[in-house]
Amino acid sequence: MTCRRSPPEDFSRDPKRQKTFQHVPGIGHEPPRNVSLRPHEKYTVAWICALHIEMTAAQAMLDEIHDTLPTHVDDDDTYTLGRIHKHDVVISCLPTGCYGTINAAIVISNLKRSFPSIRAGLMVGIGGGVPSKADLRLGDVVVGTRVMQYDMGKIVEDGQLQRTAIARIPRQLLCTAVSALRAKQERDGTSITSIVAHKLPGHSGYHRPDLSDDLFPPTYDHKRSDLDYNQCDRTKLVPRRQRNEPAVHYGAIASGNQVMRSALQRDIIGQELDVICFEMEAAGLMDIMSCLPIRGICDYSDSHKNKSWQRYAAATAAAFATELLAVLPTSESRESPALPSRTESAPPEDRCQQLLELLNFEQKDSRQSSIKTAHAKTCRWLLTHADYETWLNPERLIQHLWIRGKPGAGKSTIMKFVYGNMRRARRRHGMTAAFFFNARGDYIERSVPGMYRSLLFQLLQGVPEVQWIVDNPDFEYQDLNECLQLDHLKELFWGAVLALGQQPFTCFIDALDECDEQQVMDMVRFFEDLAIQTTEKNVKFRICFSSRHYPYIFVPESINLVLEHQQGHAEDLAAFVDSRLRIDSALRSQLQPDILQKASGVFLWVSLVVDILNDQYARGGMDLRKRLREIPEDLHDLFKDMLRRDERNKESLLLCVLWILCAKRPLNPLEFSHALWSGLLMKGQADDEPPNLTRADGSSTADRFVIGSSKGLAEVAKTKEPRVQFIHESVRDFLLKSGGLRELWPELGYDWQIQAHERLKECCSCYLGYHPVQTLASQLLDNPNVISKDNARELYPFLDYASQNVLYHADVAEEAISQKGFLSRFPIQPWIAILNHYQKHDTRRFRTNAKFLYILADKGFPNLIRRWLKDNPQTDVFGEKERFRYPLFGLWRMAINLQLLPFSAL
Repeated sequence: MTCRRSPPEDFSRDPKRQKTFQHVPGIGHEPPRNVSLRPHEKYTVAWICALHIEMTAAQAMLDEIHDTLPTHVDDDDTYTLGRIHKHDVVISCLPTGCYGTINAAIVISNLKRSFPSIRAGLMVGIGGGVPSKADLRLGDVVVGTRVMQYDMGKIVEDGQLQRTAIARIPRQLLCTAVSALRAKQERDGTSITSIVAHKLPGHSGYHRPDLSDDLFPPTYDHKRSDLDYNQCDRTKLVPRRQRNEPAVHYGAIASGNQVMRSALQRDIIGQELDVICFEMEAAGLMDIMSCLPIRGICDYSDSHKNKSWQRYAAATAAAFATELLAVLPTSESRESPALPSRTESAPPEDRCQQLLELLNFEQKDSRQSSIKTAHAKTCRWLLTHADYETWLNPERLIQHLWIRGKPGAGKSTIMKFVYGNMRRARRRHGMTAAFFFNARGDYIERSVPGMYRSLLFQLLQGVPEVQWIVDNPDFEYQDLNECLQLDHLKELFWGAVLALGQQPFTCFIDALDECDEQQVMDMVRFFEDLAIQTTEKNVKFRICFSSRHYPYIFVPESINLVLEHQQGHAEDLAAFVDSRLRIDSALRSQLQPDILQKASGVFLWVSLVVDILNDQYARGGMDLRKRLREIPEDLHDLFKDMLRRDERNKESLLLCVLWILCAKRPLNPLEFSHALWSGLLMKGQADDEPPNLTRADGSSTADRFVIGSSKGLAEVAKTKEPRVQFIHESVRDFLLKSGGLRELWPELGYDWQIQAHERLKECCSCYLGYHPVQTLASQLLDNPNVISKDNARELYPFLDYASQNVLYHADVAEEAISQKGFLSRFPIQPWIAILNHYQKHDTRRFRTNAKFLYILADKGFPNLIRRWLKDNPQTDVFGEKERFRYPLFGLWRMAINLQLLPFSAL
């Protein structure tokens, strides 16, 4: 094997890359040894390591060790064999001093020669994080749903590297297993900490080190290699909230043949390739065999590298891999969902009704209803477009239409239009269903499980003839709640679609980019497989996706329609400008070509610019050409220009942004206006009375207030329950992903969420301290029925939210800002009176003399509990009886709910 030695500066402080092939005595439990030899063909999982510390962690995960087997004549490597859960596993390590993609490729090639039945490859070890892309901490685990070789490309004229790397995606077997594990962890949390404790007991080197997790800004380098990293200027540290438990992140990994030690380059590549981790082997493995990289974060890919966290990071990565193998199907058990056979008896109506009630959720249509209806006479071009007609042609059997476009181009609007058009023509097109991902909504609105639930609900409700699938033995569940698990939702949807027979069925799925990337890749593969099955069974099934330009997801048998390249879309933009730009017609004709050229097909940009020019013209502006030249072409730069142009009301603007980003739930317009008023009142920037958004004629000025306070970047969503939100998800992207929030308000710092929650807590606290509210609280203490809930909401719209969530915001802020003074002054009895007034059920109400510790435990605020116990060490944990009897029992319940204690602890 050819090895390339690493430069001394790259690995001078790293562990030696030495081969270790036996269980290490004294490290973890000693797995039982199974001396009976298994044939090579029984081993189906390859576990590849690069360092001996990674292999030590891998060996500790074995439930059973097997004797070694002879290897292929051309294979010079040595292996550890064993079992983890139901899988027979081959563990291999790169040779000493060898690193990078080429050597990784050689190792996996040799392994496949000796073990030809390998079907799942795992690259498990340490990596460097990209903290600017995610809230990564040392010891966290990154699961590589996509691998990008960042040092592959060509040198162009200016000497720069033009990257030509293509995305490498793990095989479907691994991606679906990751989806299943993520769904399980969504319910139950991860077991990484307990696995490390169980598998590596008594060896502190592989447990979380008692060290601070330090992150320095990209501009501060560790310049002298002879100095210990502890001698760096600690005043330069990025302030972040403390977190001790490892988290799991899913995203793209950058792989290359050099160690990444430049924070500036890290962030440039991280932004360009949308990666959250750097490592050195996965790209090589992916060239030979599609594998899943699992990396424990041991540093931040900068010049402050040190080895103190490497063993712990290796252990957390190995623990996650063990969790994954627990859900990975064995080759014997893995089967495709079968085509259901119809039974003679119809399902019990109550069983089907129960399933429909379980599948249904209130927010399933909220995103679709909030999308503005297409402007008059726009979008109709798609109905006669050649690609659209080809997709509908039953003879062509092309089942996937993918509408792609830039952020804000108008994809959701055209999806709503074409879905509505097809739905109205059901006799011609058959059954239709739609799901619009909503990144601004609850988890179920932006997740793949929510999508399957919505589509399945629409299908079963719209085609009652397939409801018998619920009672089919292939899909029989002891508990119907099991149907809500991702795998079961997919099975039911698969069976229901195949049961349609000759009834056409078309799905519209909008905004894939507003869902997790790995979930989307798994979902697209599922629909590919389903399309193959429906073609074989002659089921007329079509699907239309829309998304931003997704370079990493490709459906071979699909039609791709790029929105901003379509002549019809350009004509829609021109028609919009003609009808909405209310200026002199001659001047409008002159400005229109420049507007369309600068817009580059982005409808949102045109809409915002038209509003800007209309406002300028209405004020008597005579320099519209000059103003148009000044407006940036980039959408994010336009957002920045809108927010910076007027320096007035900066505090109101900041509060507006923070409430939309960090509220426990979206606020309705009246709540929003009173929340901003409360925050400004503290700063002496508001009148003593809250705003009145109702005109004398009864009409509301809420929309105007929201637009004004946000400088045009927020709106009132026209949903069943109106709520304040950004006008487009790209506004959130600008503020968070592109660093707009930090650039506009640098005083918030890197850990802006803490500062945000502190401000929102103060808004809630100030509102609760508003004199009329205090008077109401006193009245409620004497007479809980002194005022109805509706009247209270009319008088004090923000009071329900403020009372319910003031402690929530304080709990988050406590992670970095002491709440000692706040808790000592908290008016607990008046607050209980107000809180109880808004409770629907008596069991959720507290006694007015309830212990504060009990309330904190019942509400689940661990940070405030720690603060309270620290400041009040003599607290009686029994005290008066409440819903869960004593404060101690309330604490116990909270610990179980937050997975701090097992249920068996009761």
